[in-house]
Amino acid sequence: MVTGDNEQFGLGKLPASAIVELRLDQRVSDLPSVFTELNTLAEREVIGDYAIGGGYAKIYYGIPCFTNDLDILVILGNDKDFHNLYSYYREQGNRIEREYIYIADTAVQFFPDFIHPLFHEAIKEAQQIEVNGVPSKVVSVEYLITLLLKAFRPKDKIHILELYGSADIPKLKEILRRFDDGQQLLSKRLKEVLGDLQKDTRSKR
Repeated sequence: MVTGDNEQFGLGKLPASAIVELRLDQRVSDLPSVFTELNTLAEREVIGDYAIGGGYAKIYYGIPCFTNDLDILVILGNDKDFHNLYSYYREQGNRIEREYIYIADTAVQFFPDFIHPLFHEAIKEAQQIEVNGVPSKVVSVEYLITLLLKAFRPKDKIHILELYGSADIPKLKEILRRFDDGQQLLSKRLKEVLGDLQKDTRSKR
């Protein structure tokens, strides 16, 4: 599977399998420093593990996306550990604005895995990558779609369609089956999005 081009972020075409290299241009050159810091936190067991989500995960999979912050899914034991993470950075002198912690001049928002079991599994099943030589992890396209189905903002619907063609559909359906509620909300949302695509295709004929 190969992602599309994204010249805005200098990503080019990137294979989305095994360990791959994510090369970044000057506009996002602080990211390797961020991931070096996060790797250190994991080594010190301040966090259990982490994975890139949100806008930068979309960019990785070739979806043009403007984002001002880096979303990080992170394994933490409980809400106290989450607050301790902010306390750690406050003591280090990092700038903190609302939910954002600035690491290497990058606004980082942490999403703890205890929010929902889906977050925990998305981290555990994340894909190993490298960011200018620095090891990191990015949420797989199937888990990213599932996370977008949970949020389901208007822009998420567009990105779900853009990502769907790169997904392992049987794997995606299995994830939806396990994390759907009794009302099958996530599956219904996916059908809605795919139905809108079919309507749009018919209208253009």
